[in-house]
Amino acid sequence: MLVIKFSRQSRSLISPFAGLWKKIKINIITDSQSSIEALRCSRSRSEVFIRAKENFNLAGEQIGLAWVKAHAGNPGNELVDHHAKLATIQGVEMHLPTPYSCLQYRISKNLIGEWGEFWDDSQSESGHRIRSFVAGVDKKFLITNKFLIYFLTNHGPFPCYLHRFKKLGSPLCACGLVGDADHYVFRCPLTAEFHLKEPSDENRKSWFKNLRYNGQAQSKLIQAYKISNGICDRLTQG
Repeated sequence: MLVIKFSRQSRSLISPFAGLWKKIKINIITDSQSSIEALRCSRSRSEVFIRAKENFNLAGEQIGLAWVKAHAGNPGNELVDHHAKLATIQGVEMHLPTPYSCLQYRISKNLIGEWGEFWDDSQSESGHRIRSFVAGVDKKFLITNKFLIYFLTNHGPFPCYLHRFKKLGSPLCACGLVGDADHYVFRCPLTAEFHLKEPSDENRKSWFKNLRYNGQAQSKLIQAYKISNGICDRLTQG
């Protein structure tokens, strides 16, 4: 009988080869309870453990698997731990399959990193404006309310925006002031009934965060932009 001991650091290296030895009774002794549970689990998606279970099945009763307590002064276990640590700085480089969860994490991290660089590097007017109200990139940050998008981007039913695309001959509102997203929410006399309190520059992010979850404030913003849409329609026809 051949007895093999391996620690949690080396379990993925030895177990896939266990079923390849012919006509030899093998006992694999490990201090990694999680490895044993993974080999027992029928839902494991790790390629390493899937291959190990296939090898165990091929070997039939030739392979045994047992657990030993770690750091308990067991000479064989301590020797394996010693060599496992040496293997991290010596020996031949090996390439093992990356777990699916690790791949997901790395892709997500790289995606957020590239998105953050694009966010920071954007020099457009809308980019500067959005950064003044939103702290940074976040996968959980999702806005489906078109009126909030109008406000954030300054792209919507506003004379100032339509003038950029030659839809209106002037960027001015019917009241005589520049008609942009802020104008109708904070200053225009034609939407005075629905005005919101304009935040200071340093409080813009917290103000917008509150707006996202404040139904009453959103209702005022929506009504103000419906009025601005009507103003744009009249200016276009005129």
